[in-house]
Amino acid sequence: MKNWRLSLLGLVMAMLALDCPAQAQARAGGCLVAEFRSLALLTHDVGERIAKVNAWLKQKGPRCTQAQLAAIASNRATWLGTADTIEVAGQVDGLIEAKIANDPDMMAAMYTSKGKEARASVEVTQPPPAPAPVVPAAAGLPAPAAAGNTVQPVIVQAPMAALADKPEPPDAFFGRRQKAQILEYYEENRGPGECPRGMVKRGDKCESKLNERDWKLRQPLASSEKPEDLPTPLLLKLGPPAPDHQFKRVGFDILMLKGPQNIVTDAVLDLGGIQVKADKKEEPPKS
Repeated sequence: MKNWRLSLLGLVMAMLALDCPAQAQARAGGCLVAEFRSLALLTHDVGERIAKVNAWLKQKGPRCTQAQLAAIASNRATWLGTADTIEVAGQVDGLIEAKIANDPDMMAAMYTSKGKEARASVEVTQPPPAPAPVVPAAAGLPAPAAAGNTVQPVIVQAPMAALADKPEPPDAFFGRRQKAQILEYYEENRGPGECPRGMVKRGDKCESKLNERDWKLRQPLASSEKPEDLPTPLLLKLGPPAPDHQFKRVGFDILMLKGPQNIVTDAVLDLGGIQVKADKKEEPPKS
């Protein structure tokens, strides 16, 4: 009887051990960082991208692990671009906070910032000694009294120096009219074929063959990249860019670059979201 009970207990424990990985996989299956990244990069319309990302975070964010949420938070700006709104950032931070709520140290590190040390704005100095007279005093006249030490306030202007510098221009972005003009130009000058040469058909859109782009939003363009000038007719349509910005083409993406470091502030992907061109069927000759 005792051996029979031990055998039954071993069978039950073996079944539970086999079931645990399946349960863990089912719990983790609802959150895939790769799915979040693809959703963000493949949705070209900013408004649609914001809506899809918010829905994904509400539905699948609670199932993500702390490491998965950290990966989303660190790459959020690059993957979302202009769709990285305060609402999206708040959702990601809230999901992370729910995971670390029982860890006071991590909560403090997430929301506590270290203040700057105070610096004195007035210094006390001694004036230099009075120089010796060039012409000696006449006999019988009293010598001039030595000047006493005085205290002179000196204003430290180091903190104000930065304010006197020319402020850095804000980042510029493509407007709706400019995005429509980019798509219109490349639709009119696309050439033969379903998609322009070098692009592939994915659904009803033409996209780059590359799965990963070498440039990243809000980061300098890599020195290995060779940005190309846009055609003159398209530049005339877009108008002059914002100060310290320029329009460039890298692959099939139109980028807004800022400053001498070529920081990517905005991008229009895949020539504006160019559509697959339907082949026209030849009509039979009329008899």
